Amino acid sequence: MNAHLPHNAAVLFATVILSFSTGCIGSLPTPPTTPDANAGFRPMESTPAPGVDADEPRPMALHPGDVVSLRMQAADVETIEGLSVDERGMLHVPLAGDVQVAGLPLVEAEERIEQGMRRFISTVRVTIVMSDPAGHVASVIGAVGEQGRVVIAPGMRVADLLAAAGGPASTSDGGTTTLLADLQSARLVRGGEAMPIDVAIAITGDPRHNVYVRPGDYLYVPPQLRGLISVLGEVNGARVLPFQPGIRLSQALAMAGGITRDANGGDIRIVRGGPDEAMIYRAGIDHVVSGHYADPVLAPGDIVYVGSSGMADFRDFMTAISPILSVGTTGAAIGVTAIVTSGGP
Repeated sequence: MNAHLPHNAAVLFATVILSFSTGCIGSLPTPPTTPDANAGFRPMESTPAPGVDADEPRPMALHPGDVVSLRMQAADVETIEGLSVDERGMLHVPLAGDVQVAGLPLVEAEERIEQGMRRFISTVRVTIVMSDPAGHVASVIGAVGEQGRVVIAPGMRVADLLAAAGGPASTSDGGTTTLLADLQSARLVRGGEAMPIDVAIAITGDPRHNVYVRPGDYLYVPPQLRGLISVLGEVNGARVLPFQPGIRLSQALAMAGGITRDANGGDIRIVRGGPDEAMIYRAGIDHVVSGHYADPVLAPGDIVYVGSSGMADFRDFMTAISPILSVGTTGAAIGVTAIVTSGGP
């Protein structure tokens, strides 16, 4: 699995590398058992969405793309099949011509068609039968099982829409399922504006957030970007992991395939915080296993770097990475990724 580092991760990673070369190996503190035990740690915060107070069900209406049949009754009964509402919202009706029907409930659309036809048949009555609700669709893209357009069934809500798209994307590794979607950052866009709902709450069934889906709605589910944990260095499978609340150092290392034979298990760096105020800790998985101190809980955005037991390897690594770091953050992100995923110089 390729470890695609975000730009901030590259800056923080450079900080880790520089910390090796400044002789501060022995002076770094051990990580707190939980991130909030450090007074300088500020967890990622987001403003909760308020939800929707009133979300009443609506009658079936016509939308561009819908295919209908018209049953017209006067002296005789005639049925006209296969009429489509065009992208202008018009339905082309024999005799009446183009009739604007988009957005109208079926009863109102029937009345409007009757008005157009009564210039020719004064007693006509019209019944609309929905043949194919192809205009009743919502789009779902992003980190879901199957992106695309979903036909909206009557009564469909946000949780149903997400389920119809295959649910949030996830991956399974060794019997552990990891969520790859950031549901808290997901957005339901309607009429060009984001609805004030939280999709993570919506899937719990809360009706203030699990609102009805309307034709034309657009659900975007981003991948996990806010809460990533990067595990680099002397591990068997360097990677970027989606953050899971409560994940500990030993678990992150295990998900990265464990440390290599060349790893220094007593010299594991954890970089926490933004590039301007990064906190760097030194941990030892050997000490965790022996019970000398607790297995530390990781925080969103942490970078875990496992050092090598040989200083010659470190000097070689610095020689290889120095030109990459000199070209800036973007180049560093690309270059560090290349080195990590290729197994190092």
